[in-house]
Amino acid sequence: MKLGDAITRFLDHARLNDSNPSSDPQHASNQAAMLLLTECFSADEALADITRSSLRDFLSRWYLEKAHGSQQADSASAEQSGGSASASLDMLDSIEQFFSWTDKQNGTDQSTELAPVLNELRHSLPRALQITNLLSDAVRAHGGAFTFPEFLTSFEEGGSSQYDIDVPGSVGAIDGYFRIARIEGRMIEAEELISEERVWPIVFPQEVAEILDTGYILNLELVRKPAGWQITGCGFAFPPGTDIS
Repeated sequence: MKLGDAITRFLDHARLNDSNPSSDPQHASNQAAMLLLTECFSADEALADITRSSLRDFLSRWYLEKAHGSQQADSASAEQSGGSASASLDMLDSIEQFFSWTDKQNGTDQSTELAPVLNELRHSLPRALQITNLLSDAVRAHGGAFTFPEFLTSFEEGGSSQYDIDVPGSVGAIDGYFRIARIEGRMIEAEELISEERVWPIVFPQEVAEILDTGYILNLELVRKPAGWQITGCGFAFPPGTDIS
């Protein structure tokens, strides 16, 4: 069965079994999720060709970059951040329902194959959205780099022994994708994905550092300062395991 045909039949089935689909939030969520699927995948693509790998790429990268790209230009308040997380969970529920329904129609077991990705992303996708929104807010609020006097003081007192921030001839600014490797309060160590070099310490705002976890991938612009690497710009945060290429 082709994806487009399956989606049409799924939505028709849901509409026929809903007494008032126009006011049903689940129906609206199903429509939104199916629209996103057809925007990312071809409607002519075989349903069976959607694999764990392609579904993960759709959810953990395409969805973040395309469906939520407009948030980069808007002020991402805590309320908007929570709304984005809730919407992502609704979408995951709709996709799970869709593949469960197609399995019943076709006598397949695709939903079982895709379940590990959906279950994993129920936790990591909302958090990636939250990290993206909070960090973008913080960068805008500070007009660029964060400055924390307590860090400057600690490094002047010898706190930079693990990473010499003032090495002559060293790079003063870098940008790219960074995988979180270690978290010590507001100080983060991350691996730059292309060079595979570790960068330490990257200084994060407290509210973002509190929700970070190892494995998340962040698109950052960094400038070397006496207190550590300061964030001057940011893009999206991606769930662990996202293929950034």
